[in-house]
Amino acid sequence: MEKLLDTISFRYSDPQIIGLLNEITSEPSGYSYNFNQNEDSFIKNNTDFSVPAIAIHHDVSKQKPSDEYLDTLRTLFANLFRIFPDVFAGTRYFFDAAEILRPCFIQIFKAEDSYYLYLLRIDLNIRLSDCSINISATNDRTAAYSSQKLFFESLLIPIKKPDLTTRGGEIPINRLFSSTWTGETGTGYHLNGQWIDREITKLISTVFLPENARTYPYYPFKCDFNTVCFSPPILNPEGRRSFLTYMHKSLPMIIADIRKIETELKTEKFRKDMPLLLELKKKVPAEWTKIWSSLKISPYLNENEMKEYLLEFRLS
Repeated sequence: MEKLLDTISFRYSDPQIIGLLNEITSEPSGYSYNFNQNEDSFIKNNTDFSVPAIAIHHDVSKQKPSDEYLDTLRTLFANLFRIFPDVFAGTRYFFDAAEILRPCFIQIFKAEDSYYLYLLRIDLNIRLSDCSINISATNDRTAAYSSQKLFFESLLIPIKKPDLTTRGGEIPINRLFSSTWTGETGTGYHLNGQWIDREITKLISTVFLPENARTYPYYPFKCDFNTVCFSPPILNPEGRRSFLTYMHKSLPMIIADIRKIETELKTEKFRKDMPLLLELKKKVPAEWTKIWSSLKISPYLNENEMKEYLLEFRLS
């Protein structure tokens, strides 16, 4: 996936992987939705899967991947599609030359006159505490490993009418914020950029969640791509469509205040008693928060005594 300013570009899709996707049924996988202590999301259903070694070096100017890379992904995805069928059902694979270890799957939705992109990214980067090494890494290849945890990121993104075919194309983002960049701190090697994406994420999510809801580390609304995205708590096709409707009807409640949100959070950190939050909450009908009544986040210690979180949600 190539991101140039306000446009996402897809350049290549593999017919064999698409063929595997077309064979998927959306039968329930029986997985759990979790977060680790670094707030990374993953799904798990106690079934081992193996990630083969992948060549590290790739020329990002080449929009078609090597045959070796595609063969590796075909083998991996055939297994993942079997273990988590409903997670991938209805999506389409596209190659991202800049993110060879984070392959992406997409689905385009239309609601009235608005368009949305569902973007699912699978993270194949190794996490040593969550896997067993099968073949050690080298200077040229990643390690091959086995795991029960599939790390991912999923977002519904507001877009303009896409120019996309089965071979690829352009997807223009419906940008809502002028800029979430606020500057830099530090000097030299310790120079760090500053953005307000996380503050916006916490503010808008809190607007729609019930009073005193404790959902950390999960935030349903997320600021990314300079717009307001949505992270569905259910990954199957039914969940995607249900929350597409919820997102589509929610955005108009805050659109008029986007500039105010952006301006205020550039000078003030989010807090639950800030006047802007209270003002925005008044615009959201009380029944609009009821959809989150079944949302539950439970912390626990995993097999390595490391903190993780279980997300539980039931569509009513």
